[in-house]
Amino acid sequence: MKLKINCDSPLLQESLEIFLKDFISEEGIVISDNPKKGTIIIGEDIKKPFTKTSLLIQLEKLFNIKSKRPSFEEALDLLIDDFSQNLKKLIKEYYGKG
Repeated sequence: MKLKINCDSPLLQESLEIFLKDFISEEGIVISDNPKKGTIIIGEDIKKPFTKTSLLIQLEKLFNIKSKRPSFEEALDLLIDDFSQNLKKLIKEYYGKG
């Protein structure tokens, strides 16, 4: 998997460069937070917030890459991410903030 990162947000740009350093290439598929710049859009194709593990798993799903079974830590990260997102959604729905 070869990826190029082109984000408007400097913080997001730096985070993705650190998380995906092994996959960065000038000829790669573009990941961006701007729909006009990228093929894979952060916030649409990749759910936010994300950890390194959840980002890699989401990219594997997008590219249909068969991966090894996740480690305990990876599985735990995903479970915590899912719980956090569901909890935030419930709070927003309960208090009417969207």
